[in-house]
Amino acid sequence: MINGKIDNFNAEHDFGFLKDDDKNKVFFHASAVINKRSKDIAIGQKATYQVAEGKKGLQAVKITILE
Repeated sequence: MINGKIDNFNAEHDFGFLKDDDKNKVFFHASAVINKRSKDIAIGQKATYQVAEGKKGLQAVKITILE
């Protein structure tokens, strides 16, 4: 699992970016978040996640919001 934070989130379209401890960003869709609804996702929240190949490149999957 990778540790990171929500760096950006567009609640209208349910997608955003996570940033890991090394400042690498990865795309995510709110449907990949296991324990929160999209309306509860906020910039700066800590998260753990995995990275997998998506339709347009790497994306975060199996995301757990820690806060």
